[in-house]
Order: sequence, then C-alpha cells, then structure tokens
Amino acid sequence: MKPKIIVSVLDSLSATKDVAFTKALGLAHWYESDLHVIHVGSSNRVGASGVDAIRDSLVERVTRLAEGPGAASVNVIAAVLSGSPVRAIAEYAGRVSADLVVVEKKARHASGYWSPGSFAEAVGKAAKPPTIAVSSSDTQATDSATGFRKILAPIDFSQASIRALSEALVLVQQSGGHLRLLHVLEGFPYETVYSGARAFRLIDDYRARVAQVDRELRSLIPPDALNWAEIDVATVSGRAHDAIVAAASDQRADLVVLGLPRRSRMEDLLAGSTVNRVLRRTTSPVLLVPGPAAARRVSPAAEDGVQLATHDGAFGLRAATEPDRAVEAGTSWG
Repeated sequence: MKPKIIVSVLDSLSATKDVAFTKALGLAHWYESDLHVIHVGSSNRVGASGVDAIRDSLVERVTRLAEGPGAASVNVIAAVLSGSPVRAIAEYAGRVSADLVVVEKKARHASGYWSPGSFAEAVGKAAKPPTIAVSSSDTQATDSATGFRKILAPIDFSQASIRALSEALVLVQQSGGHLRLLHVLEGFPYETVYSGARAFRLIDDYRARVAQVDRELRSLIPPDALNWAEIDVATVSGRAHDAIVAAASDQRADLVVLGLPRRSRMEDLLAGSTVNRVLRRTTSPVLLVPGPAAARRVSPAAEDGVQLATHDGAFGLRAATEPDRAVEAGTSWG
C-alpha cells in the first residue's frame, strides 16, 4: 500500500525555489499520492480577505513551482494555516490522515528554531506520520523517479530504531536498491591506552565485539529481504553523529532513516540529541520515524523473535514485538 497523502511545508511565499516542495512533488509522483502544500502564517488575527490573499499567493507559487515533467499527474491541494507552526502542521497532518510530512532542514528564526534541523525535529516529534527533512543543498531533490535507492539505517537496538528499520526495509524493497544497517560503538576502544599486550588484547576484544554486533544486526533482516534488495551491515566506533554523517557521505545515501525517540526538551538538553546533530550536518534527506513514548532497547531477532513486517504501506509504522531483555551493544542516539 502506497502513501495516500504527502504534506509539504512552504517556509515562504516569496522564495524562488523550495527544496522540500520539490522533493515532496517527486515523491507524490513516484507514489501516485495526493500532495497537500501548506503555509503557516504567524498570526490568528488575519481577516477573511487577508486569508484569501495569502491563499491566492500560495496557489500562484505552488503553480509556478510545480511546472515540470510529471507534475501534471499530481493532485496538489494548497492550504493556509495559522498559529504555532509545529502544532498547526501536526494537527493538519492528522486531520487529512497524511502518511508523510516533508520539511526543509534550514533554521526558522521567527519560530524560535535557530539551528538547521531543529524545526524538522520538532515537527517529527509532534506529527504522527514520519517526517522527511530535506537540506537546501540536496542535489537529488528533483530526482525521485526511482524512489530511494541508497538508504542508511542507523540502529541502536532501541524500539525507535527498530521501527525506523521497518520503514527502511519497505522503501528499499520498493526501489530495489541498497540498504546498510549501521551501529556505532561509542567510547570503544578510545578510552584505553595502547601499549604492549594490553593493546593487542584490546584490538582482539574490539574485533570480537564488532563481530557480535554484526551478527545482531543481520538477525534483524527478514530472511527473504536479500531476494529483493542488497542489504549489508556495518559496525564502527566513534561518536554516533560523526559516524552516521560520515557513513551517509561515503555511501552517497539518498536517505538516512532515523528512529526519533519521544523525549522531553529537558532530556534532550541533558543528554544531547544525535538526531539533531545529524540533521545539522548531513546533506542527505533524513526520514524521522517517531518512536514510542518510553524508549526501551529490544533484543536481537535471532534470540527473541523480533519480527519486522515488510508489507503494509511505505512510511506506515509497523511496530515490532517488544522482548523484555535488553541488548548492550552501544549507546542509543536519541
């Protein structure tokens, strides 16, 4: 089942281009989906004539942006909203039963989101459907004719990342492309001094740990998945956001799929947000898949029978079973 509705958010009515709209238009064409294009005004006090003028400007701009091959086959609906941008977008996406929200990763100073990606992360946490954040420097924004063919799925074995992997598997099945599962071992082996026998023992321990995590990653891949896509795994050491950005660049990924834990602002402030750091630095589009309210780790599929559905619609959340025993394979990157 393909997405029914994609919501694209326009930041300005006067800009000459909009990368998020271009990406959303290409995706709507690829998935044969309706495309809702919305603009959120800054005030609820605009009169009826003012709303009509804004809507006319929005329709005019959407018409201008949509001029191109394949655009004529997409049903585009324009809407003008007002109020808090994040809340308005989330409520609209729920009202029209959208399957995907597309926003640009740039900072929105007027809304209080001063770093690139922070607004997209806020929308991803508030909206029920997954959110794609697109960089203004994304050179592949206009190329959605074959879906996402190079996908990177960072996995920390949390429920959020397992849900994100389920989405990544559906997308790579649709495109027949390449999917890489990535796990980052933070702080290992850097905290130990390299010298003599301890250095060799550390290297052996590290290699054994990498092999163990690689096995756990492979256990998350459904048995039939390799029949319709190229899927591999990689375990590296370092800081999670650095490793994810580097892997996306090396793979030339046209999509990074991240599970988005639902945490409070205070938790993000104290623990930091790997998602936000990745959004700020990578030029690849990032698909944010909402996780459960309480983040928990899950066990490897081989040991506890985690099943990942590979049917249903793209961008639809397919929750895995939730074994009780945790995996200590690294640091989660919520």
